[in-house]
Amino acid sequence: MGYELKIEIRDLRYFETIAELGHLGRAADVLCRSQPALTKCLHRLENEIGAALFERKGRGLELTAVGREFYIRASKICETNDRYLSDMREFVAGSVGKVRVGCGPITADYLLPIICNLVLRHAPNVSLEIMINTNYFLKEQIKQDRLDLIVGVVTDDDEFRHQAFIDDIVVVAARKGHPIFQSGPVKLRNLLEYQWILPTTLVASRKWLDKVFLAHKLHRPNAHIETNSLPSIHDVIGSTDLLCFLSRLTLDHPKTRGMLKEVELAETTMVRKLGITYPHGSLMPATARLIDLLNQHHHAHMATVVGGTPATT
Repeated sequence: MGYELKIEIRDLRYFETIAELGHLGRAADVLCRSQPALTKCLHRLENEIGAALFERKGRGLELTAVGREFYIRASKICETNDRYLSDMREFVAGSVGKVRVGCGPITADYLLPIICNLVLRHAPNVSLEIMINTNYFLKEQIKQDRLDLIVGVVTDDDEFRHQAFIDDIVVVAARKGHPIFQSGPVKLRNLLEYQWILPTTLVASRKWLDKVFLAHKLHRPNAHIETNSLPSIHDVIGSTDLLCFLSRLTLDHPKTRGMLKEVELAETTMVRKLGITYPHGSLMPATARLIDLLNQHHHAHMATVVGGTPATT
């Protein structure tokens, strides 16, 4: 049956130097230790190993057969120790690790590319695990410790920490040839003459829209289709007479190919913020590093906007 060796890394490092120099005095000078201290180090190692590690050769020292094997193993141990300690320093600095990012459908098009570019440029050894879903679902994932950070709509609740970066305007929209654009000025009640494709009832924008109609003593829009990723099915919106409620960012995005048009109405124009959401308390270093990179990018962007110079990612 084997037994556990009680050997300190310091003694292994001293042993390496002695073995490489083959001389106790020169090793003492290099290590800034006394010769008696190094002699005690060798005695400790030999007592633990149960065999001599060196034998005298003239005025120097030469490794025994056991010593040569022990030197190989000690070198590997010291190298591994250095590597893992170095990795730990990089981990604490946020230079390595994984960040589990939840992303809303809108921010998947607008903020996610910025995040990926920032990580690739400034923290290339940090990996990202990305989940795209609604804010409601993603918050549940944070609660269950399955996500570190959400990039999406920022709310004003105290359950999480929030940082807003950009404004987002959500409006009613339809395909460009929709009959609603042929009937003159549109009023809120006119929107109820058509069926809708809407986010599910748990999504904040859907709740907001329903409240607008109820506040005007009208019934809620009739959702013919419900989805948790409205921006992803713009082709459905563009090929039907369904009304939708989605971000102006989506209307302007190249992927919609100009198919959709805003139904201009003040009552159904919702202003919200896009940014990041993350838990209270301490964060994994890589997550904190990503948040810091996003803040730096945002401040640089704002500075260039104020200065009139185009911002870059």
